This record gives sequence, structure tokens and C-alpha cells, in this order.
Amino acid sequence: MNEHSYKVLEFDKLKGVLAEYSAIEENHYKIMNLTPFKDYSSLNRELDILRDFTDFVMYDGGFETAGMKDICKMTEKSQLIGTYLEVDDLWDINYNLRIFRTFKNKLEDLGKYRDLREYFKDVPILRGVEDIINKSIDNNREIKDDASLDLRDIRLRQKTLALNIKRKFDELFEMPQFANVFQEKIVTERDGRSVVPVKADFKGQIKGIEHDRSASGQTVFIEPLSIVALNNKMREFETKEKEEIRKILLRITEHVRNNRDDINAVGKAILYLDMLNARASFGIEKKCVIPNINNREILSLVDARHPFIPEDKIVPLSFEIGKDYETLLITGPNTGGKTVALKTAGLLTLMALSGIPIPAHEHTSIGFFTSVFADIGDEQSIEQSLSSFSAHLKNIQFILDNITKSSLVLLDELGSGTDPTEGSAFAMAVIDYLKDRKCRSIITTHYSEVKAHGYNEEGIETASMEFDVNTLSPTYKLLIGIPGESNALTIAKRLGVSEEVIAKAKSYISDDNKKIEKMITNIKEKSDELDGMKEQVEALKAKAKQDRDEYAEKLRVLEKEKNEILKQAYEKADAMMREMQAKAVALVEKIQKEENKKEDIKNVQKSLNMLRSALQDDKKKTVEEKPKIARKVDYKRGDKVFVNSLNQFATVLKINTSKETVQVQAGILKLEVSMDDVKVIKEKTHKEYNTVSVNRSSVRNEIDLRGKMVDEAVFELETYLDRAMMNSYSEVYIIHGKGTGALREGIINYLKNCRYVKEYRLGGHGEGGLGCTVVTLK
Repeated sequence: MNEHSYKVLEFDKLKGVLAEYSAIEENHYKIMNLTPFKDYSSLNRELDILRDFTDFVMYDGGFETAGMKDICKMTEKSQLIGTYLEVDDLWDINYNLRIFRTFKNKLEDLGKYRDLREYFKDVPILRGVEDIINKSIDNNREIKDDASLDLRDIRLRQKTLALNIKRKFDELFEMPQFANVFQEKIVTERDGRSVVPVKADFKGQIKGIEHDRSASGQTVFIEPLSIVALNNKMREFETKEKEEIRKILLRITEHVRNNRDDINAVGKAILYLDMLNARASFGIEKKCVIPNINNREILSLVDARHPFIPEDKIVPLSFEIGKDYETLLITGPNTGGKTVALKTAGLLTLMALSGIPIPAHEHTSIGFFTSVFADIGDEQSIEQSLSSFSAHLKNIQFILDNITKSSLVLLDELGSGTDPTEGSAFAMAVIDYLKDRKCRSIITTHYSEVKAHGYNEEGIETASMEFDVNTLSPTYKLLIGIPGESNALTIAKRLGVSEEVIAKAKSYISDDNKKIEKMITNIKEKSDELDGMKEQVEALKAKAKQDRDEYAEKLRVLEKEKNEILKQAYEKADAMMREMQAKAVALVEKIQKEENKKEDIKNVQKSLNMLRSALQDDKKKTVEEKPKIARKVDYKRGDKVFVNSLNQFATVLKINTSKETVQVQAGILKLEVSMDDVKVIKEKTHKEYNTVSVNRSSVRNEIDLRGKMVDEAVFELETYLDRAMMNSYSEVYIIHGKGTGALREGIINYLKNCRYVKEYRLGGHGEGGLGCTVVTLK
């Protein structure tokens, strides 16, 4: 693979866009140096992890990326004993350890994303290092007062001293003799010492040390003598504070040094997380998918889009190469989209092989090509004084010298830039060479001879970019199996060029070219005709299937009604026989002691059994057991349906077509109902379902019955408990108020015999007391 191919396919530009999604600067360089994977299994593992991470971001909120840093660089600074990390470095280490801990804990709590969890399973969580840094550094990146006992003592003394200095200045400001001396009654700093701004004309009235003057010379900054000693003491405390902070940083840095390997492991995980997040964020924003990678050098693009062309301005591209044919020859007019098709195929292949999501349909499959070569556009080399054709020849020669069976070759306008006859011959020779080497290639051309060659050769599929001669503009649709037409004279005619010029131009076209163009025109006409016929056939097939399904459904209903009537009649006869047998048994018991009647009893019993058997046989012959016709089921597992017998919506769990039953779940209830009892929710019904369905958000865990009559309250309570059970509440609150106690007594009497209630009690402190009853449901 060469840099030239990366450049013409705009892969480097794509990586530059991707790098902008990275939060860590060091990863920008890694992204710019991305190249296709060399190992098939490694690429698939990377894409599996990326697929998990993308779902994690889209459906589970992802993780916080702000503040991510390369903390491995920071741990390098701690290598030398005696050196210490600055507060900012330690805070960044702590923050990134927290980011990874939060991410990993969230991943474990979710319990899904197996590939993502597997990758990070051995990376440690360093809560101990976090705690040590947290104890000494706050979120403002400052050393805390209680980072050590000595620091706390020093800062306490500093605060006391600062109050004394302020008090001294306040006394100075309040002295009457100094009323006009100060420019402003404020305390500021010069050279780390507290000073006051004094008017230059009155500086002699304040005894002290002059530290600075304003630019205008009107103000002098003086440290009064009464403050000098206090300022000296403050400087002494500041020196002690810095030394104590240095000791604290040394101690924390030593801890970082001792845990360097583990911290680096988290640091590398953070870098990888940033790379994953960059690719996932790019993919989500650009509406990309993570494609399937096959190891058979088959390129199958479905609704592929070039990432640098706005989605609303591009026609998606779909084609396959490497399965039924190895070479795809695309023809058509200039600016018709041939080059965009070529670049889209090449760039999306490079992206997928480098582990980057691609803008295409999820059914897209990219072959594991070991190299991608491209020669696209006018790459004339001024430095080497090469003509356009010479530059193309140099690139093509490099490609032909380096291709293998697993290469993908993309050549734009092959043979252009020289004499058409020789250019066509050269193009056909290159096409044959690539085909003989069994490598996959996509080639564009506008030569008629090359079109005919591609159409007649096995292993080469022709395609064209559609052009609408009525609007004189390309549609950018790729038509597989149809060579492109030459539209130059057609366009010229529609633009008003005289018939004389058009006729003269046609006379110069060779007979061979005329035959080729006529062949192309005929192929296109036949293809359009076949497409129209295909649409008609599909419409007829759909109508026939609909009629067949409707007839089968009507026949099934009629057969079911007929059998149901006969079945009921025989069931009544069978019930009568059972009654007669029961009476016969009673008769037998009554007279069985009479020995001389036993034979008669046996005969009666035998006659009754024979009569019942005859009825059963007659029922089998008359009630026709038709083979069951597979009824049309327009719902599937997981769909919402309406169950008539329950007068409630439910979710389909299982469909048993042999028994013509459906297992559904309505709230906490699971039951099996007849298909005739189920009605599909139409689009307009879906809104109604959202309104009347029972869900936890619409049923609270309490009901207020205050002010109602006992009968009315019990009726509402019964309905509420039914809905609470459906929503799996274990405990609910019934608010009835204190009042006379009649309403509470009526409710308690109902609860004693209610089938839903496990136990109940009066509300406790904070639960409403006597005005509320707490019910535990079964």
C-alpha cells in the first residue's frame, strides 16, 4: 500500500477529521498514522470492541471524556528519586484514575458488552492512589490545609497574621491626620509585601519603605514601618509553607512511583478509550455502521456514501465485486459520478480495514484486502516534468508490480490522456492483466472499444452512471450490467447545435463505434423494459398472495363454525348417554342382590355401551376433521395486542400456530388465549394504548379516599388494588382520614376478605397515623 493511494482516496483527510473527535492530543498523532490492520482476527476483535463501545455510548450514556490526559507522560517525570510531580500533574492523574474507575464500574453493573469488558478486565482500579491524592489536593488544584499537621498549623498562623496586618492598615486609614494622604484606602502587594497607595505630594507624612511608583508618578506604594515586622513574619511563613508543600508533593510522588506500572496500565486504557470514543462519536454523528469483514476479498457495498459529501446531496451506491466477477467496468459521461463511486469504494475499504465506522448500510461487507491501490484524477508531476499520461503510466506500473490476489485496484479513466486508439488498447491490456492475476479491480472509462471488451469478456461486469438526457444532468445512480451511452451528440442537439453539424459529426463515427453504441442502446432499452415488467409481476404476485390469504381465512372460519355446531350436538347426545349410564348404574346397585336379574343387567349395560360407541363413531364420520390451514398471523413475538376477553392490552410472548393459541403477558399475568381473542393494534390504536395501558408511571403507590361514602370508596379501592397488583407493587397506602372512623372501618372490613391483601396496619409516625392504612399485597 502506498502514500499516493492514501492521498487520492482522501484517507489522510478522513483521518484528520477523525482526529478532531479525540480529547487527548497525543492520540491525534496516532490517528493520523492509522493504517489498515495486517491480521484478520485482530481487525475483527477491534471491530467487536468498537461495536460494543458504540452501543454503550448510544444506549447507556457512555462516560465522561472531559479532562482525559496522557497520564503515562506524567508518571515518567516521577522516575527520578528526589523529584516530585506538580499539583496539576497529580490532580490529572487522580482525575483520570477516577474516570476509568467510574467507566469500569458502570460496565460491570450493566453486565453486557462482553467484548468490551473482556478487554479491560485486567486493568486495575486504583482507589488507594486516588484517596492519597484526594486527601491532599482539592478540586481547585490546590493543596488542602489538612494535607499535613504542619501545613495546617502554618496556614492557621498565616490567617492570624493576615488579620493583624489588616487591622494595622485599618487603624492607619482611620487616623485623621492621614485623611488626604492615601490615593485609595486599599491594601495591595508589591514584591510580595503589603503596601498602601499614597499620593506623591504626601509621601513624607507616611514613614515607611517605598516599593514602587505608578506610571504617572502620582502614586507611591509605601510599606509603613509599623507593618514591616509583620510582613517579614508573613514572608517567613510563606517560605515554610512552600517547603511543607514540597514535602507533601514528594510523599505523594513516591506513592505514584511505587504504583507506576498499574497507573500506566490505566493510562494506556484511557488512551485506548479516547480512541474508541473518537471513532464511535464520528460514526454516530456521520450515521456510520461497523461493517462485517469477510476473508474472501468480496467487496459488497449497500447504500454506501462518501463521507465528505453531504447526505442530502449524494445518491447512495450499491454493488458487489469478487463473488460473481472480479472486475467492474464503470462507464458514463464526465461529471456523472464515476470518480465519486471509485473513491467511495476505496475510501470505505480503507476505513473499514483500519477499524473506522463507514457511512453505509449495516449489510455492507468489506473484504480483507492486504493492499488497496488507486490511480485517480490528473496527478501530473511538475517537478519531474511528466505529462498527465506519463504520470498515470508511472502510477499504473507501480500498481502492476505490487498487486497480489488479495489486492483491490481502482483506476480512473484508464487509458485517457493519449491517442484514443492506443489508449483503448492499453486499457484493455491492463484490464486483462488484472483479471489474469485474480485481483479485484474497479475501472472507469469512456472508450467504446473498452466498453465492448468488458461486455463480451467473462469475469468482467459492466456498469454505468445513469444520465438523464431530458434534463441533461446525471442522476448519479449506478446501473449494474448496463454499459454507459455516449451522450455528447444528444446533448449538443438538445442545446441547439444545428442539424448539419450533428449529421456531419455522426458521419465521422466509425461503423464499429456505431454498432457498439447501438448495442448499448438496445441493452438499456431491454433492461428498462424488463424492469417495468418485473414491477408488474411483483404487483400481481402481491395481489394474488393477498387474495389467497383472504380466501384461506374465510374458509377456515366457515369450517370452524360447521364443526362447532356438529360438535355441540354430539356433546349434548354424549351428556344424555352419560346420564342414562348413571341411572343404569343406580339400577344395577339396587337389584344386584337379585341373582336371577344379573344377566338382564349385563345386557342393559352392554346395550348402553354399544349405543355410546355408535354415537362416537357417527360423530367422527360427520364432524369433518379438516387439515388445519395456516392462518394469517400479522403480529410477532414482542408486539402489543388487545385481548378481548381481558379487555386489556398485552405483549405477545409465544405464538402456537398448531393449537391456534397465543401466550401473552398482561402486567404480571401470563396466560394462553385463542388467536380469535387477540386483535392487532393498528397505528391509530397505538396512541390509544399509550393512554389506557396500565403502567407504573400512571399508578401511584397510594390512593386518597377522603370525603367518599363507604360503598363508593370500596368500589374505587377494589379497582385500584387490581391495578396495583398488575404493576407489581408490594405495599400501598390508603388515605381515608380520621373523621368519625366510619370510612376507615368500612375499608378495613373490605381488606379482611380481599384476595389481594396479605396483611394491613394503621399508618405509623410520618405515614399519616390513624388517617392512613398501609397494605402489604400478596
